[in-house]
Amino acid sequence: MALPDLSIRRPVATAMAFLAIVMLGIIAFTRLPVDLLPDVAFPTLTVWTQYPEAGPAEVERFITEPIERAVSRVPGVKSVSSVSREGASQVQLQFLWGTDMDFATLNVRERLDNVRYDLPERAERPTILRSDPTSEPVMTLAATSETTDLWELKQLSENVFKRRLEQIDGVALNAANYSAPGGTIRRGRYRYSLRALGEFQAVDEIGETVVGRSTGGTIVLLRDVAQVEDGFADRETIARYSGRESVGLLLYKEAGTNTVRVAERVEDILDQLRAEYPEVELEVATSQAGFIRDAISNVVQALAFGAVLAFLVLFLFLHDARYPVAISLSIPISVILTFGLLYAFDVSLNIMSLGGLALGVGMLVDNSIVVLENIFRHRERGMGAAAAAALGAREV
Repeated sequence: MALPDLSIRRPVATAMAFLAIVMLGIIAFTRLPVDLLPDVAFPTLTVWTQYPEAGPAEVERFITEPIERAVSRVPGVKSVSSVSREGASQVQLQFLWGTDMDFATLNVRERLDNVRYDLPERAERPTILRSDPTSEPVMTLAATSETTDLWELKQLSENVFKRRLEQIDGVALNAANYSAPGGTIRRGRYRYSLRALGEFQAVDEIGETVVGRSTGGTIVLLRDVAQVEDGFADRETIARYSGRESVGLLLYKEAGTNTVRVAERVEDILDQLRAEYPEVELEVATSQAGFIRDAISNVVQALAFGAVLAFLVLFLFLHDARYPVAISLSIPISVILTFGLLYAFDVSLNIMSLGGLALGVGMLVDNSIVVLENIFRHRERGMGAAAAAALGAREV
């Protein structure tokens, strides 16, 4: 039995099936992530390693080449390229399309951990960077205060504001400021490991660092040749909000999460922080959520406006409200069903997917007109309404 015949002969079952589809679509719609553009991430990883005070040749020999040999054996790697410059190494990995980048990142991290102790001691730990065109901050916050010192505001932002927001999903001598293993000692049947603790605990201890000996054998301390004080590093950037100096916080979202909902949760946390710290003004300088809401709203309005115009045009030419009403009911049901499919295939609501829905509404109206015309042709030949509907839809 064809689908049109079954739908006409079993009206109650058909109605229940459509009701179930609508319910599933509504539930899926409430859980769909909302973003501006689809989640498109290129399958590339970048390994960034700093090697201070080393020339390009040294960086290439002692940093870049060992890392290249290690990561080139990671499954799914298509090509490896690198750039060695003064004080830094950059190794870029290109993976095959379809590679699970989460597992690829773990594999690269394991390979890097295996060669970590083969790198020079002065080299910093390699950092893995993901290539994501959507990895821009979704919100920029500005913290200002009339009564709190800028340094205290910075400390408050790092120790309190930053940590609270993360929960929603200076100058030293390396040779003296160092902790290292000190070997082992045996006592009876047991062997104990030792560790030499040489890290500075206070600023005054830096001045006691030995920097040399005079010709007479006298020890020369750092405080004898320099002035040691607890101060500030030279400022390289200045953040201002509404003409006032402020501390800026950039918020990034996790991949696949709902930007609008993340922004709403941030606003809730900001309200709590404002109540706990009334002396600090926490303002949202920029937010993608508002732009995304406007963009999505414009697309939804265009979709609804097109559906209404299609109904009016059909009513104008058919001079019968029954046929346009049938088409008008099929449009929202089809759209709601699509929400369920979007959720099943992990597709977010964005201007691309909603634009496809708008295009689909137009195609649905076109196809419906062809079906209606064929049904109307059979009605003119004297066929009954149910028989004409079944035969006309089945033929198309």
